[in-house]
Amino acid sequence: MPVLKAGLCCVTWISQETERFRSHLLTKLSKKDLFGDSIDEVVGICTEIFSTFLHSEYGGPGTLLVIPFIDMADTINERGLPGGPQAARTAVKWAQRHVDKDWKEWNGEDSS
Repeated sequence: MPVLKAGLCCVTWISQETERFRSHLLTKLSKKDLFGDSIDEVVGICTEIFSTFLHSEYGGPGTLLVIPFIDMADTINERGLPGGPQAARTAVKWAQRHVDKDWKEWNGEDSS
């Protein structure tokens, strides 16, 4: 069970963080010719997995796991879509830079 603060505050943060993640992924992956017409589906898969992780497993700073990002690559590959590893790499790089920092800012904690 995650240690995130319960209630609307947490749900709001997760929704906002998920939207920032989706927007970044769409922008970044759209620059690559690799995805073609599959871009929306690839971003959708990654976003759904990321959101599920935040809702069910993320417990605040220091609890970002690699498993959801492996799941992204695997799911994309299993569905025969292009760019599983590239999408997962882009996703994990964004998450490493933002999730813990954003959580600390949302909760008014020092992010240093």
